[in-house]
Amino acid sequence: MFEINKIFNEDCILTMKNLPEKSVDLIITSPPYNTCVKRKGGPTDIGKYDIYKDNKTETEYIDWSIEIFNGYDKILKDNRVVLYNFSYSIDNPSLPYKLVSKIIESTNWNIADTIIWKKKMSIPHPASYNRLNRICEFIWVFARKLEMKSFITSKKIASISEKTGQKYYEIVDNFIEAKNNDGSNKLNKATFSTELVTKLIDIYGQEGDLIYDSFFGIGTTALAAIDKKCNFIGSEISEKQCEYARQKIQIL
Repeated sequence: MFEINKIFNEDCILTMKNLPEKSVDLIITSPPYNTCVKRKGGPTDIGKYDIYKDNKTETEYIDWSIEIFNGYDKILKDNRVVLYNFSYSIDNPSLPYKLVSKIIESTNWNIADTIIWKKKMSIPHPASYNRLNRICEFIWVFARKLEMKSFITSKKIASISEKTGQKYYEIVDNFIEAKNNDGSNKLNKATFSTELVTKLIDIYGQEGDLIYDSFFGIGTTALAAIDKKCNFIGSEISEKQCEYARQKIQIL
């Protein structure tokens, strides 16, 4: 039996290779967005993390992401989903669409839904005359192609037709309002909020689920999992972020 409620201080690809097949109930994560640009005559990146350098080429980034999704396919139980928070940079606004297209083309995954996350505060572009402030991000809901009609949510039955027995379910919109993050953190300047993750678990999770976050960061997914009486596993390459997360969620 493998350990749960544990942070693995290593690359997520290594973690997933060592996890048993079909061992995880739900994946919720927010990867680096590859938003740091190599600029001529300037710094190689602008850095949002204490270790990770967020400046792969587009091809490198997409190939790396496909390997990660192949890992998800191994560890995630049947009829469960991957909730992937991914947005764009001002320098490469088309990347999310290229990435999702390649994932669909090259893996067993397809898009089941797209959730709009409206933050409390927008990211301004004060020096741009034509770019809008970004106050929304996407949560891409991935299900396996063969499970598009069978993947699980926590939607409750609202009514049943007396004539046909047809079940009708409560309305759950693909629009979530939640905080940007739980507060600023020098180790990781690109975190999502516990409020967001909690709301995602409410839709796609169940009490007792084992939730995996492949980019664990400072432990936000774990905090939400604990709040919803779930278990967690996380991968994080930064030793400092692992230590911070362990202290925050009070595990050894």
